[in-house]
Amino acid sequence: MGGAMKLILQRVSNSLVWMVCGVLVITIRAVILPSTNIFVWELLGGGMVAYGTAKLLWALAKGAPRESSIA
Repeated sequence: MGGAMKLILQRVSNSLVWMVCGVLVITIRAVILPSTNIFVWELLGGGMVAYGTAKLLWALAKGAPRESSIA
């Protein structure tokens, strides 16, 4: 059971890294380095956030115990 929990925590932390990096990309390009191509960077950062969120939800759903495994 410890190995499964370690894998879930690794997936969750990996997903959170994707999400934080996406927010950082959007913030840095919007606030610190404004340019005319902000849409491209928002799309890139938003994609990173969406990918991280999808991975997080997948890790949580896959790591949740199923009814058949509880009994």
